[in-house]
Amino acid sequence: MFKKWWVLLIQGILMFILGLYIFSNPVEVLAGMSLWFGLLIIFTGLAGIFGWIFGGKEGRETHSLIWSLISVLFGLFVLMNLLAAMKAITIIFGIWVIALGFSLISSGWEIKKAGFMGWIILIIGILSLFAGLSMIFNIGSGAGGVSTILGISVLLSGIALIIMSFAKKAIVGKIKDKVNSLK
Repeated sequence: MFKKWWVLLIQGILMFILGLYIFSNPVEVLAGMSLWFGLLIIFTGLAGIFGWIFGGKEGRETHSLIWSLISVLFGLFVLMNLLAAMKAITIIFGIWVIALGFSLISSGWEIKKAGFMGWIILIIGILSLFAGLSMIFNIGSGAGGVSTILGISVLLSGIALIIMSFAKKAIVGKIKDKVNSLK
């Protein structure tokens, strides 16, 4: 397990590159997310249909079959309307950012009496409100917001994997030295 430290290094480098790609192609990333979202819904529905077919008569529930059929149809609708799916994702993400903004405003309002950190949190909350509204009403801003959060996550994961690979390599060296000293 410890001898393959370079696998983590390669994974980290690839994730770092993917993070940079995500930052530079926000609309394509959002379209890809919408495509995978539609495919996931279709396959989930198909799995439910096959489970109903092969589940035996006592395990068959009509409402689960109907739900699975609706899932397949909804997944097909998503795939046929990627722009609508992209807009839906940006609206959902925008609502999440607005909710976060209200939470930050509330926390900042309480903390502002204790010092300037409360004011910073309050200002970030107000900016989050504007960003969320922008994401809801402008698909380009929404794509940028979704891609920024996803890009940061992938980029930081890549950096963490690179650091872990070097830590793993160092541990392997220490273990080898300890084994050699015991011989």
